Amino acid sequence: MEGTATSSRTVGQLTAIIDSVPAALVMADINGLILLANRQAETLFAYPHGELTGQSIDLLVPERMRAAHPGHRAAYTREPNARPMGAGRALFGLRKDGSEFPIEIGLNPVDMDGERYYLSAVLDISEREQTRQLQQAVESLERSNLELRRFAYVASHDLQTPMRTIASFAQLLGATYEEQLDKQGQDWINRIVVSIRRLQALVRDLLEYANIDSQASRFDAVSMRDAADAALLLLDEAVPEAGAEITFDELPVIQGDRFQLVQLLYNLIGNAIKYRGKHAPRIHVGAKREAQAWVFSVQDNGMGIAPRHHERIFEMFQRLHDLATYPGTGIGLAVCRRVVELHGGKIWLTSEPGLGATFYFSISDDRAGVQ
Repeated sequence: MEGTATSSRTVGQLTAIIDSVPAALVMADINGLILLANRQAETLFAYPHGELTGQSIDLLVPERMRAAHPGHRAAYTREPNARPMGAGRALFGLRKDGSEFPIEIGLNPVDMDGERYYLSAVLDISEREQTRQLQQAVESLERSNLELRRFAYVASHDLQTPMRTIASFAQLLGATYEEQLDKQGQDWINRIVVSIRRLQALVRDLLEYANIDSQASRFDAVSMRDAADAALLLLDEAVPEAGAEITFDELPVIQGDRFQLVQLLYNLIGNAIKYRGKHAPRIHVGAKREAQAWVFSVQDNGMGIAPRHHERIFEMFQRLHDLATYPGTGIGLAVCRRVVELHGGKIWLTSEPGLGATFYFSISDDRAGVQ
């Protein structure tokens, strides 16, 4: 009786000690019966205070794993040294409500009053597992995107030669047999040539989109005013033809990829010219410092865009107008969004039909300075 009393006092003292430990601890005997579980363990497994004592440790193991658990316990009993349990295996705990959660377990043999017990420290790794799974999903998505970009580049590049051949032979056919073809025959040949040109434009824009990541260079100091001037050189025919007037704020020097930033401004200014209203285009390129980023704007007096289209116009192949009136592939704004994302920012717009549009994009750069 004295030994039993001593053991009870020892267990009571041990319980008081481990209750103060900020970790889930469970002690069981060699048969797997729980001698004690601290408050953290009861909370972790969702049991009322004292209910786990005297229960089998298997109660905390999912049913699908219980058959193997006695064997694992026996193996540990033969070599009872402190070590993690289940190395190389995924372990799960079972709450009272039947829900499972991933765990890690550290095992330690404890000799007390001539008896051997086993103390388990249980760690809930749900958050870590979710982070790991998310990271795996992100890595898988990145690999898929890279493979898709490579495919788009190869496929688009390989399409160029046969398209040029088809267009050349169609034009040659029309020129050589012009007198022998009736109006319908000439119309069919013209349709072939127009369709090939549209396909060439689509392939060219797909190549441009695929190249955004593959041809990205190291970020350097880029004058956004110089980038805007370079974009205007590429629009040297469209600007006077439309009678466009383009003005600028003082634009900063930022860290970025110059080629991509020129491409971004070329697409936004070009769209403002292309989708003009009844009046000559008036376009203003602005910049404003906000927190740790520069927010740029390209404002126009064009036809505007209904709010319901503000999100989808940045998706690939999204067009709001017919090809005959406004030729294009619907890739330009998708290119803009990708360029901005690669510079750590976002792109959006404010617009109403008939009231023009303002496209905004942010570029994070702590080292930017206004010139």
